[in-house]
Amino acid sequence: MPSIPNLTTLPDGRQIHCVNAYEVDFSVHEIFNDDLAKHGIELPPDGVFLDVGANIGLFSLHLLDLCPAAQVYAYEPMPEAFAALERNLAGKAQAFAMGLGATPGEIEFEYFPGITALSSSHGAVREELVKGMREILFGAPADQEVAELLEKTGASERSVADPASLESLFSSRTVRASIDTLANQIEKHGLSRIDLLKIDTEGAEKDVLAGLGEANWNLVRQLVVEVHLGRAETDLMQQQIAARGFHTTIGHHPLANAVMPVFHIYAKRLN
Repeated sequence: MPSIPNLTTLPDGRQIHCVNAYEVDFSVHEIFNDDLAKHGIELPPDGVFLDVGANIGLFSLHLLDLCPAAQVYAYEPMPEAFAALERNLAGKAQAFAMGLGATPGEIEFEYFPGITALSSSHGAVREELVKGMREILFGAPADQEVAELLEKTGASERSVADPASLESLFSSRTVRASIDTLANQIEKHGLSRIDLLKIDTEGAEKDVLAGLGEANWNLVRQLVVEVHLGRAETDLMQQQIAARGFHTTIGHHPLANAVMPVFHIYAKRLN
């Protein structure tokens, strides 16, 4: 059984459930400061939004802040993160304890309780993320924005005062999780449109899109995809999405300015 989530406070004073309070500062900075409109993303007030790789639900909550009447479907396979997600979205949106991928079934994730954002089912991606996070925490961040975030969370001070404590953040364990496809979820919930499909799955981005199925691409109006596969793969995914009739742009994740190969693809259907 997952442990009872911790509580932390957002900048606006709201209390939310989380796995690690220090992770929330990073996520809040990334999500709440990302101006989707700047990238051409429009959120209809009654929109249908899918949050794939929802973690504790900060992106879902942000969408609901902007569009209180929206329907939000949030997916998270890691039990401890899902326990927080379920509580944060109770009475506001639907949360599902599963991942999405190319085919239904079960897969193994390497779960990092100390830094849940490192959890992944893709070994190569996980290794890159862990390597980058080690350099950020134990070295000097190359980017001032990242340095300020580390200072705010107290990570910089801890890396000097208690390096063993930081090292413990990289402990992990294997977790098996259920996987379904986007196509199955669309059919199950009777969705006739998806106004925004957000994907943040630490390396499984292509698998999630493969599970959409050709017949359902026309239901998707907009996408925000966090790509953990490097710039070359990001450019290729951007071209593939654009070929399906989307206007696309690439944005930089805050950590991409440091040492982690993470980028965002923003896509809006042209017609």
